[in-house]
Amino acid sequence: MNTKIPQQEIIPLRTDLAALGNRINAETRNAHNKIDKMMTLKFALALRDPKIYRQGIQMYYHIFSAIEDSLDRELAKETPWTSILKQVYKPTIRRSERLYKDLLFYYDNDPKKFAEPIMPEQIRFIRHIKESTAEKPYLLLAYMHVMYLALFAGGRIFRSKLAKAVGLFPQVVGKTTEEISLEATNFFRFECEDEDAFRIVYKRDYELATRNNLTETEKQEIIKESQLVFEENATCVKEIESHNLRRLQEKVLYKVATKGYYVVLAVLIMLAVFLLKTIASRLLL
Repeated sequence: MNTKIPQQEIIPLRTDLAALGNRINAETRNAHNKIDKMMTLKFALALRDPKIYRQGIQMYYHIFSAIEDSLDRELAKETPWTSILKQVYKPTIRRSERLYKDLLFYYDNDPKKFAEPIMPEQIRFIRHIKESTAEKPYLLLAYMHVMYLALFAGGRIFRSKLAKAVGLFPQVVGKTTEEISLEATNFFRFECEDEDAFRIVYKRDYELATRNNLTETEKQEIIKESQLVFEENATCVKEIESHNLRRLQEKVLYKVATKGYYVVLAVLIMLAVFLLKTIASRLLL
């Protein structure tokens, strides 16, 4: 369903240089373009390997859980920041519960397999999210802009690519490929009538909540945190890549080592046979 929103109700305008969302976009444009290219490439590679894709959504499960746990913590309070966060926050944006469903599908309904992050950079970033937003709750506005708007923009694209992926989803008896795809791609779907309209309303409420209720120093800190969000996302993605590269190298080295052992053993056997034949021939002379 497409909901037409009058142009005059769409705020902020892209030309509004004072809007915090526009300022974040301007200050993070280079980082955004860099990680966008990297994510497009890594996502294409992940679609060919279920294990890598699973590691990726597990990473985002822990990151979004940290963000949403921190949001819940602050929304339950009565502070100057609570009203600002409440104006922006909408239950529809939540991703941790949807990622949990996806991971249950990939891990055979065993939540113990993904209960805690195990990669060092992920653990460090998650600790930073919790600690920095506990000290300065308004920094959650950086995550509410960068992390969720990125999914609004790219969710449909990723859903389309996932639907075309061959061999990514395990086969389930009695279910069609479409049914399996729906069970495994909750992360990229928003439960609303019109995603475009929802995105417009989200950006509008973000601007109305932040324009006059934050000091310039606080806005600068949010922009700086937004830049860090991009950097940390890139670091965590590269960590998964390095992890899998090490595993591949270890596997190759193991194969080389074991095959090398058998090659040496075969050469020794051939040498022994040659020596025995030589000795036997001389004894017959």
